Amino acid sequence: MHSTRRIGQGVAITAASAVLAAAATACGPEEPAASDDYTPGPGRSVSAPPPPSSSAPTGESTSKAPGSTRPTASATSGTKAPGEQTGFVYPAPGQRTGAGALPVQAADSSYLGRQDYGREVARDLGFSGVLNGQSLWTYGDTLVPDGKGGYQFTASGSIGLGVQGDPLKIKDKNVNDQGWPQQWIPLTEEENRNGGLGRFAEGGTNVVEYAPNKGLVWYLKNDRGEGGKGILGAGVATVTASAEGVVAHRPHDMMWEPDEPHWGDVGVTYNPGDKKVYVYGYGPEGFGRDVYLARVSAERATDVSAYEYWDQSAKSWTDQRFTKDGRSGTRKLTKEMALFSNNELGQSNAFWSNHYNTWMFVAGANVGYTDVMVMTAPKLEGPWTKPKTVASTCPTGKCSSMRYAIAPHPEYDPSGKTLLVTWTDENIVHSTRIRWK
Repeated sequence: MHSTRRIGQGVAITAASAVLAAAATACGPEEPAASDDYTPGPGRSVSAPPPPSSSAPTGESTSKAPGSTRPTASATSGTKAPGEQTGFVYPAPGQRTGAGALPVQAADSSYLGRQDYGREVARDLGFSGVLNGQSLWTYGDTLVPDGKGGYQFTASGSIGLGVQGDPLKIKDKNVNDQGWPQQWIPLTEEENRNGGLGRFAEGGTNVVEYAPNKGLVWYLKNDRGEGGKGILGAGVATVTASAEGVVAHRPHDMMWEPDEPHWGDVGVTYNPGDKKVYVYGYGPEGFGRDVYLARVSAERATDVSAYEYWDQSAKSWTDQRFTKDGRSGTRKLTKEMALFSNNELGQSNAFWSNHYNTWMFVAGANVGYTDVMVMTAPKLEGPWTKPKTVASTCPTGKCSSMRYAIAPHPEYDPSGKTLLVTWTDENIVHSTRIRWK
């Protein structure tokens, strides 16, 4: 059984008295300015969560910030000429050539503190991606004060916007009538009729952009109510964004079954070179220590027939889906087909380092606590170097025994000379900045 928190699997967050203090934090040092060259960037439940408050979203399969217009590509098209681009930029091959020399070495790291949401919120994970110039931060289970000294569940997945120049500040725009973060990957009408957020969780990892204001997020559907069935499968939602908030739309309920790898549960990466999204997922029950890889043309990401799957044992791609029993022309899943094995990789997403001119994973191991590690590869399917520790997730000497979801945020310095990294410790997202040699 995994000891780490897995997105969409909905570890129940407890409101222990020592977990949260008021969300007030000094800002970190100013981040480097974004590049002017634009390339579109790409747990198991121990108990069911309490029913959401009456202000939780219901009845729609599209989510938007209340009081805002639905974001559209025309609002801020993202098609500005080089030199005119504003907002965050996600690094990608061809943007620039850095001076870093492999193997990767960290010069130093600086602890910045805990994230600041402007008010008290308990949430975990904290992956990020860029869409329409916005840095979109995606979180797992989210709880807020209930006014009685405790906390109430408000979302199985929430989203916020990063702030340039302040790596700790997050603005919540997708909120309910009380101003609290709300569910951002929407539930279907059927899910709302059959228990809503008190039963179903839709947990997504990082958002990728493949064209101006055209984004994608992979998610797991989890039935975690009383007598729930657990992970029911994985799917893909389309995403648009503006400074006023984020809209996600689920064109399908699910695309994969529970006995297939949980696609996207680790993280996803868009490669503008081949215009494909590389989707990393943990295996199903019995294979959960291993990470498998799929890819798809970004424009066809919601078409399950368009996917290819990487078989590490054969070092090749196949259009056969992976299932535990190999039914109906699928390929029977084995541990040897996994790209990463034995809890080597925790949840995170690969990205392009403009400093080292290579693909990079900055992540932790898939265990209860882990430090920050780095791996590099010439291709997203590898071969990947062995993990190397580059920073601590206990920089102050005061931390819990469960530190997880080590995630990179390269949009805060597209030059790649430094890297913002976060992790979760007791429902608080902490940040550090690594400076590379």
